[in-house]
Formats: sequence, C-alpha cells, structure tokens
Amino acid sequence: RGPPARFRPPPAMAKSKNHTGHNQIYKNHRNGIKKTRRPKKMSMQGMNCKFVRNQAFAKRGMKCTQEEKEERLAAQKEAQKRMEEKKVQERAQRLKELQEEKDSAKLKAEMKAAKKQQQNDRLGLLLRQQLAVGRSARSALGVR
Repeated sequence: RGPPARFRPPPAMAKSKNHTGHNQIYKNHRNGIKKTRRPKKMSMQGMNCKFVRNQAFAKRGMKCTQEEKEERLAAQKEAQKRMEEKKVQERAQRLKELQEEKDSAKLKAEMKAAKKQQQNDRLGLLLRQQLAVGRSARSALGVR
C-alpha cells in the first residue's frame, strides 16, 4: 500500500525544458572554429580497382622526355593545320553545292514560267482562232 497521504511527496510537474544551447558557443570558440583540411590527393578507396590500375598505367605512359614532348607538339600542330585545310575545303564545297542548287532552282522556275507562257500563248491562239471563226460565221449569216 505505501505511506500515508500526509508523508507522500506531491506529484511532480511535467518537464518543460528539453534542450538548451547555453555556453556551447563559448566552448566551441575557445579553441577557434577551424576549416577542415582538404586532402592533397583524392582517396582511391572504394573506387573500381580496374579503373585505378588503368589510371596508374596511363599516368606512367604519359611520362616522356623534352624531345618527345616537342615532337608530339609538332605533330599535333601539323594535324591541326590539316584539319583547318580540310574544313576550308569542305566549306568551299558546301558553298559550291548550295550555289548549284540555287542555280538549278532558278533554272527550274524559269523553265516552269516559260512552259506556262507557252501554254498561255497556245490558249490565246486558240481563242483568237475561235473568235475569228465565230466572226466569219456571223458575217456569213449577216448577224452583227
């Protein structure tokens, strides 16, 4: 059963304070807030091991002497020149093709216009002939 009511402590009130940041800023700044140090070399841990091996071999393959470096640069510049020349030739070829297309379209349009004019001339001739026939028939009949 428990002690009598007069000896029992009063029921505790509900707790209201769950957290405080008191003094934390002071403590953090005692030694200063420092930036994290960036690693000099990226960690390869967790990377695909095939990739890591290949990368190492590729780096070793890139090592060369000064003469080889100059040869590579010369070859690269030469290849660049060839590419530029090829680009210029392709551009000239494309312009030539466009001009030919334009000329052929113009010629086609002229041919179409000439054909239409020819048809119109034929129709006009037929109409004049019919009119002439009609006039001659009317004059023969004496109709004005």
